[in-house]
This record gives sequence, C-alpha cells and structure tokens, in this order.
Amino acid sequence: MAETSCDFEFMEYINESSVDPNLICGICHKPFKDPVCTKCDHTYGRECITHWLTNNVENFCPVCLSQPLLVNDLTQASRPLRCMLDQLRVRCTLCNRTDLQRGNFLEHLNKTCPNATVACQAVDVKCPWKGRRDELDNHVSTCVFETLRPILASMIAENQQLMKQVQKHDDEIKELKSKMSQGATAAAGDSDNESDTVSVSGFSVDGSTQKEEDAIFIRNLPATIKFNDLFDYFSKVGRIKYDVRRQKVGVFIFKNPTNKDGRCAAKVIYVDKESAAAAVAEYNQRHVPQWNTHLQVSISNPKKSTIRDSEKANKGESTGMHHEAKPKAESEKASNQSSNATNNAPRSESSDERNKEFMNKNRRRPPHHPKHADKSTN
Repeated sequence: MAETSCDFEFMEYINESSVDPNLICGICHKPFKDPVCTKCDHTYGRECITHWLTNNVENFCPVCLSQPLLVNDLTQASRPLRCMLDQLRVRCTLCNRTDLQRGNFLEHLNKTCPNATVACQAVDVKCPWKGRRDELDNHVSTCVFETLRPILASMIAENQQLMKQVQKHDDEIKELKSKMSQGATAAAGDSDNESDTVSVSGFSVDGSTQKEEDAIFIRNLPATIKFNDLFDYFSKVGRIKYDVRRQKVGVFIFKNPTNKDGRCAAKVIYVDKESAAAAVAEYNQRHVPQWNTHLQVSISNPKKSTIRDSEKANKGESTGMHHEAKPKAESEKASNQSSNATNNAPRSESSDERNKEFMNKNRRRPPHHPKHADKSTN
C-alpha cells in the first residue's frame, strides 16, 4: 500500500542535522517524509510541492522553474531513495518511543502504539466507539454491539440485500424514464405533423381502454398548442401514463377538422385518479398567459361526450327536417284554404236554370191571336 503524508503525521526524525543533504526537501529544508519526483527529475516532499503548486499562479518547478507543472504529474520517488530514508531513526510523537526506524514506523503506529487512535473491533456491526489502543480492552468488555453481534450481523446482511434490491429497482426506474423521455420526444415530433393529429371521433375509441377517472379532458386550447407544452404543464401535478408496449405517452391533442385555426382540445391520461383529480382542481378555469386562454378542465368521459355529440347531431338533423317540412306544410295549408275559398264561393247560374225561368214566365202570359187570322168554318 502506498504511503501518504498522513501516515507520517506523528513521526519526527532524530538528529536531522546529520541527515544526508540528498534526502532534504528543497522547500521546507527537512528530511523527506513522503518524497515525490517531478517531470524535470527533482524531488520534494508531497505536502510541500502540492502546497507550492496550489498557491502559485504560475505552476513551475522551484529549482529549475520548468513549466508547466501539475500535481497530477508527480510520481513516487525511486526505490533507492526510499530505502535510504527507511534507515533513518525516528521518534513517535504519540508515545515518545525513539528506538524506531522510518521503515518500521507504520507497523508501530498501526499495531503497537498504545496512544494511537483505534476503532472498536465491533465496527463491522456499526459500533461507533473510537479511542486509544490501551483503552480498547476495557471498551470491548462492555460493548453492547459485540454482545448483539449475531442479531446485528443478520440485520445488516438483510439490509444489504434490501439495498441491492432498491438499487436494482432504481436502475429499472431510470431505464423506464429514459424510454419515456425518448417516447415523449418521438411523440412530440409526431404531434407536429398534421397527419398524426387525432380527430374527435378517435377520442372515444382511445378512451375505451382507459379508466375515465384517470384521465382529464382540456378544452379551449389554442390551435398552436404543442405536445411538449401540454406534457410539461400537466405533469407538475402527477405522473402521466406511459404505454411501454406502444411506446406512447398519454397526451393527445384533438384539432378541429373543419377549422384548423380554431380552438382545440386535449386529453391527458395519468397513472391514477388522484393525479387527475388534482389536475382538475389545479387547472380548471385557470388563465394561462402564454396560451392566452382560460382552461376548461374536467375528468374525461369520452363515451358520454360521444353520445351527447351524437344526440346533438340527431337533433340537428331533426331540426333540419322540421324546417324543410314547414314550407311544404304551409304550402299545403295555403292550397287547402284556396280550395275551401273556391268551394264556399256562390256558384254561377247554369244555362238550364235560365231556360227554365224563361219558360215559367212564358206560361204566365195570355195566348196571343193575331187580328187577321181566319175564322174557323163550321
């Protein structure tokens, strides 16, 4: 394992003045503790050269002024140099032991120094105790974690297993979100195409497989509304449904087929009815400045809407038939009235009646004998 400056924090060299000058750091002028080399083949203590490069605007070697020099360019000193350092005598500042060589100091610190800070041996079952090594035995004799080790070990193992399952589910969720995002992007591109705009008749067909209380119907939308606008706006109150099999997001826009620039409607399908109810409570009758409209949001019921539209259509046809039949009825009525007027008018005298009256008048007249008529003879 590589040595670090922290490993030699509690170490001091004995008789530093007698140390070989080749083992002295050019920055702090003390024997190396954790020597490193630069690209220009100069050696410094790791802590000293790191501090030098961090606090100087221009990174360069302190000896030859070579540039550039980065902390990542530093490498461990050569083995011969480190072997020379390991022969030097040192003192432990924790226990003041002086019969040590630098090469044996880490073993002393990690295994035998009585004043070194150590952790409880029950640290693997979450015992938080840390203290001096010479106090460890007293702590272990009263450590509750050590007593409960079998139970705690079982709980920790079970917890680790659960954490693995949670991590697995998190990965699956991330994968689904990624697919959902890709599907949303694809759907957004499709929604911009006029051929992919859903008609009102398609609304009831699509809604027949969805629970009505899980979806909302939005009216009074501008004709320029986009898929991403709806998804971003209505996903704030709940999770919008994503059909993994069809790779479709539950957002549908319904344009007016007879008026492309007129107001349109939309349908949003949530994963649960609570989200749909929250969307109605949050957005119904809300003024949206960027769309310049007051939204009309309700729980979606496309089947009933379709029935009502059908009834309205039938009613319209009946009304049209009624208006069409009315002129005909009025014409027939006028004809009947004309006929009745004709029938009720006084009839003119026929020629036979006039002849009959004339004959009656002639019967009342006396017979006329002409004066010059001859007398009858006996």
